[in-house]
This record gives sequence, structure tokens and C-alpha cells, in this order.
Amino acid sequence: MATAGRLKLSSWRWCLRVVPQSRALAALVPGVTQVDNQSDFLGKKPHRQHPGVLHLPHVRLPPALANAAQILLLDSTVSDVEDKVQTLTNYLWSRHLPVEPEELQRRAMHLEKKFLENPDTPQTEKKLQAAVLHALRRTTYHWQELSYNEELSLVYMAARLDGGFAAVSRAFHEIQTRIPQFQPQTMMDFGSGTGSVTWAAHATWGQSLREYMCVDSSAAMLNLAEKLLKGGSESGKSYVPAVFFRQFLPVSPKVQFDVVVAAFALSELPSMADRTAVLHTLWRKTSHFLVLVENGTKAGHRLLMDARDLVLKGKEKSPLDPRPGFVFAPCPHELPCPQLMASQPLACSFSQGYHPIPFSWNMRRLQSQAEGTHLKSQHSAEPEAGVFQV
Repeated sequence: MATAGRLKLSSWRWCLRVVPQSRALAALVPGVTQVDNQSDFLGKKPHRQHPGVLHLPHVRLPPALANAAQILLLDSTVSDVEDKVQTLTNYLWSRHLPVEPEELQRRAMHLEKKFLENPDTPQTEKKLQAAVLHALRRTTYHWQELSYNEELSLVYMAARLDGGFAAVSRAFHEIQTRIPQFQPQTMMDFGSGTGSVTWAAHATWGQSLREYMCVDSSAAMLNLAEKLLKGGSESGKSYVPAVFFRQFLPVSPKVQFDVVVAAFALSELPSMADRTAVLHTLWRKTSHFLVLVENGTKAGHRLLMDARDLVLKGKEKSPLDPRPGFVFAPCPHELPCPQLMASQPLACSFSQGYHPIPFSWNMRRLQSQAEGTHLKSQHSAEPEAGVFQV
């Protein structure tokens, strides 16, 4: 049987919640009220035992999901899966944000000025433009949109299914623990990918959820998610009932969902304008919680902080829903993030352990760790997440 070893998923969870106008914009820590910086409410307890810190034991995928993932990979014709999993994992964790057109123009003007001040630079306009373009290509990060066909979807499943499930489970755990009476009936997952959010939501609120809406632009991903729900086949019975799939995000704010999730989806959008439009739509469609999850890197942290500012400092939620929102977890305040105020900004992240799917390469890594061998694993990567409340 696979053991968790020291594999960790680092997750920065961010929840926004919608609340009535009369409610104060603050989240309550169970057992603690009106605590200020002078209060010695912890006594001599270490800070990790702060009552506001919630812990979730190592997360394990539902057996039906883990089995279905193994069946699909065994039945696939994808070659060199382990190498492709590691390549994709490294790429996703080293990914930067796309450079905005305004920033690109600013860099081009700076380079042009620099070249004009150099007497050795050819002064013809055509050669100058070519020199600037060459320098831009050499010094600017080239962001590419990933096109998830059938093969890449399977590789993504093998690389991220277990870790993504753990990150979202931790975010849902925060909501369930702080507000046990919250029983959502509907959920929408934007950028649903392999469907791990649906499985995590079902494991958390399966007794109350009556509708799961999965939205992903990739038909291959939607097909893979449906197969996982049916035990790795196209004709089996769905493990989770009432799951619906769409390739396009419904824009109308008239239909809302109790929980709206975007897990590792904002980083797939090509520009700030696209992210802004999507976030406005997701926030309008949120009736209680908006959960955002991204990789625990500087780029992922920056994405979530931009989203936080956009929602909190924006106008009313929608003409049909004027309620304000606030950050529910893990940092229930509207102050600037201190991690970004440092001279060299750092990424904020929390750690969540999980049991990896027993693919052959995962087992080799676990065995190496058990023997005391230091070996970097894709499971020691650090995804990052978040939640808003209305």
C-alpha cells in the first residue's frame, strides 16, 4: 500500500464570501472573539496551535477515482508517460504570467532609446526595429497557451489529479469546518479539467449538492472527466450524479451557484483583460463562495492578489445581487499582503499532505524517500488556492 511519505502539496487557499450589507466584513475564529495584538489568548501554546489554523490529514483520492485514473492510463497508447509527466510538471511550475501589451511596448521603447544612444548601432529605421525585436524575443518570457488534446489531457491527469484534489479539498475543508451549517446545493467549476473539483465537492457536501456544472474549453478534458466519473469507461454509471459539462462559460448573472470554483484556470488565460472579464463573470454567478486555486509560485500568488483586489475594490457585485464580499480564508482581511510588501516579494502558501496515485513513478519516488534518498518529486510541488465569501 502506498504511504504518504514526506510528499506535500503546498496550497494557498483564498475564499471570498458574499454577505448581507449589515454584516461586518470579518470571519469569526471559533472560540476567539475580539482578539487584538495585546491579548495573550494563546497562552504558552505554539503558534501552530492557533485556533484559527485548520489542519486536514493527508488527503487520499476516492478509490473509485484513483482506480479509474489507473485504468485510463493503462488503456492509453501514450508513450514515455513518466517523462511527459515530469516535463509538464516542470513547465507548469516554472510558468510566468503573460507579458501585457503595455509592458511590451514600454520595454520596446526602452530598448530603442538604448540602441539610439549606442554609436555602434545601425541607424536605419528598419535595422533598428529588427534589433529591438531581436532583443525583445531574447529577454521576454514567451507565454504559450496549452492546447489540451487527448494525450496532453491524460498526461495532465497523471501529473496533477491527486495534488489538485488535495488543494481543493483543503479549501472546502476550511468552509465546512468554519460554517458546518452551510449545505450548498449547486456548484460550478470553471476550467474543470479532469473534474477533481467535482470529486472534492462530492466528498465534502455530497449529501446536499444537487447539481455540478463543469466548464472547460477543451472537449478532450471534458471527455476525460466524464470517463473518470464512469470508472474509466464511456458507458458506465456516473459515480457522482447530476454532473453537467459545458465548453463555454454561461455569462448571465441570473443563474447563480452556491459555490463557484476556478482551480488552476486563471493562469491559463492569456491576458489581464481576459482574467478580469472571467473574474467578473464568476463573481456575479457566486451566491455564497468563490474559490480560487493557483500554483504556489510568485506568479500564482500575484494572480490571486490581483483577483482579490479586483473583487474587493470593484463596483457592486451585479445589479441583481448588490451584496458585498470579503476574504473568508485563509487571511480574512482587506489589508495589503505583507508578502508582497517586502523588498523582494515572496509567494504565500500553505502545505497540505496527500497520498499520490500509485503510478509506477510515484511508487519509485516513495521507495527512494523511505530509504532516505533525496529525490525531487512532482508531488513536492506547491499549488496555491483561495476563497471569497458573499
